[in-house]
Amino acid sequence: MLHALRVFGYAIRVPGYVLSFGLLSSVALADTGISPLKRDVELTYTAALKHIPESARVVDLWLPVAQDTDAQVVSKVTVVYPEGGAIAVEPQYGNKIWHKRFAAPFAAQLRDGALGAQIVFVIHRDELVVKEAKSLADNPKGKGDLAPYLRENRLIPIAIDPVANTARDLKLSGQPPIRAARMTYDWLIKEFTYNWKAPGAGIGDVRWACDSKTGDCSDYHSMFIALMRNQGIAADHEFGFPIRTTALEGRIPSYHCWARFYAEGAGWIPLDASEADKHPELYEYNFGSQSANLFKFTHGRDVNLVPQQAGPALNKFIEPYAEIDGVPVEDHGVELVVTFKVLGE
Repeated sequence: MLHALRVFGYAIRVPGYVLSFGLLSSVALADTGISPLKRDVELTYTAALKHIPESARVVDLWLPVAQDTDAQVVSKVTVVYPEGGAIAVEPQYGNKIWHKRFAAPFAAQLRDGALGAQIVFVIHRDELVVKEAKSLADNPKGKGDLAPYLRENRLIPIAIDPVANTARDLKLSGQPPIRAARMTYDWLIKEFTYNWKAPGAGIGDVRWACDSKTGDCSDYHSMFIALMRNQGIAADHEFGFPIRTTALEGRIPSYHCWARFYAEGAGWIPLDASEADKHPELYEYNFGSQSANLFKFTHGRDVNLVPQQAGPALNKFIEPYAEIDGVPVEDHGVELVVTFKVLGE
């Protein structure tokens, strides 16, 4: 008999047994023998800056642009409004960024009382399963230009005592990358407690995570990245939007983030420790697999935009960012609405 496996609210037919996970974050277990899940969606990303001082002369607005990955193809990008603006690629990580400079007077440029932008993306996404991760293969560390993924970031120090001591206690030294990553993944889920409401959570500050052993996806994966880089294993932070509903269209309430690490021969391998901690039934799946209901936009930390912002490098770039006369708009000062529509189902 064939039964339905539901994850992120999407049903998959699995032979032999029933699994029903409701609105979860990942897709089918890797050992079910099913074909990879595919999804085609239209994502609409809308940003609105509503509070502009009367004295403002120039407003700069930057939006992240969805990008191709090993399992994702962005086939169409449509800037619905405003006219003008341009998409460029920043050199450190290769993120695509849309930018527009608005000049005063702003009245004729407002839409529903706000200065903003809307971009529509048509995206094809496949489920990703890395077989080497499932077998804990002994692939060596990566070669080539991986420098951005080996050095520390402002909030991801890699040589401080709590990180070095944890790496030592876990006996990560000398382990092949996939085994070291799995040991770190297991440790995170055992030792950390998911709590996105904890004071200080959501920033991805490794020093805070070392002390609190809690937080959300940003905090779990910052800690993972610090431990990997401490061992000379390239690791990265990725950001995107999940569909967590059975509906074929609707609003996506928030972004999500996860980690990936590099092993020669296997390439970049994804993992999602925070989701595995929340959903133990997907513990094995979330190491080396990734749902087709997860859509990547950007990656990396300490991001400089194009053209470069006047303010400091961005800790994360997944939400819209704006500056008024060269002064950064405070966190959440630009409202964001992301909606989806599933195509062809």
